Amino acid sequence: MLISGRLIGGILLGLCLAGFPALPAPAAEKAGMPDLGQEEQTCLPTSTANVIVWFGTHGYPKLIVKGDSADDGYIHTVHALMTATNASYQLGTRTDAITYGIGKYIRDAGYSCDVEYRGLDWSMAKYPQIVKDEDGDKYKQDFKTPSPFTQDWLEQNDDPEKGFLLLLAYCKFDRESNTFTDAINAGHAVTLVNAEPDMILIHDPAHYNDESGRKILTPELLTGGTLQLPGYNAPVSGLLLLSGTLMDTPDDSVIMLTGAVCVTMHPDKDDTSIVKGSAGSPNGTIGGATGNSHAPSSTPATPSTPASSPNSTWATWLFDLLFKK
Repeated sequence: MLISGRLIGGILLGLCLAGFPALPAPAAEKAGMPDLGQEEQTCLPTSTANVIVWFGTHGYPKLIVKGDSADDGYIHTVHALMTATNASYQLGTRTDAITYGIGKYIRDAGYSCDVEYRGLDWSMAKYPQIVKDEDGDKYKQDFKTPSPFTQDWLEQNDDPEKGFLLLLAYCKFDRESNTFTDAINAGHAVTLVNAEPDMILIHDPAHYNDESGRKILTPELLTGGTLQLPGYNAPVSGLLLLSGTLMDTPDDSVIMLTGAVCVTMHPDKDDTSIVKGSAGSPNGTIGGATGNSHAPSSTPATPSTPASSPNSTWATWLFDLLFKK
C-alpha cells in the first residue's frame, strides 16, 4: 500500500492545476483522527485503534491503554485490539472476530456500545476447513446475518458518538459476465474520516512512519454484478468501487468496498454498562499474509498532528499536505 513520493507529487500537481475552488468542503470531518501505521498484517486492529483513540480523546479516556507517553499508549492500544480481535502479525484478522472483538474491548474498558457490520455475508462462502477451527464456534454465537450496505449509512460518521471502519477487497472484473473475482485472497481495512456523496476521506494504515495515510477516494455505486466466492456468488449491487488516491492495487484490479463496521459509543458513564449485541460479523480474513502483502514491516507510526479543524476545507488539507509536510 505504498506510493512513491514522485507519484504523489504528480497527483497533487494535477489537483493544483485544476484549482482549489473545484474541491468541496467536508460536512463534518472528524478532526484530529489519528493516522497510525500498521505493522505487518495488522490493518484491522490499527484502523480500529484510530477510531478507539479518537473516542478516547473525546470523552472515553479509558479506551486508551496507558503507556510511558501518548504515542506509547497508542501502540499498546493497537496490541490490545489485536488480542481482542484475535489478530496475527502473519495472517491478519479473521473478519468474523471483528465485531465480537471490538465490542469486548470496549466492554472491558467499562463502556457501553453497539458494534454493527453491514455488507456482504461472508458466512455464505464455502471455504474448505483443513483443520478444525476451535475459535469458530465462539464467534458464531455473536453472529447475525448482516444488513445490506448502503452508502448513505456512512453519513452517520458525522455523529461524534460513531466511528466507521471500511472493509475493502481487491478484485478483477470480467465485463462480459459482469463478475468480480478476488485478485488476492485477503482484504484490507481503513479508517473513515469523512464521507461525502462523491468523495470519501480515509486514513489508510498501510504507510511508513514518515508518510501520511490520509487519502481521498471517489466512490462509484455498483448497480449490478456478482462477486464470485467459493460456492457462492454474492450480489454486489449497493456496494462501492473506490478510485482516486493510489492505494497500490494489484495490476488490472479494482478496489471494492464490501462492507463497513460502525462503532457507536453510548455516553452512559456507568462502568457496569454492558455492550449490546453486535450484528453481522462477516467471515474471511482482513490483512492476511497472502493478501495485504504491501503493508510495511515497521513499528506503528505515531498519530499525525490534527490536520484540520471541523471547519477546514479540502483545499486547506491539500495546502497542508503540499507545503507543511
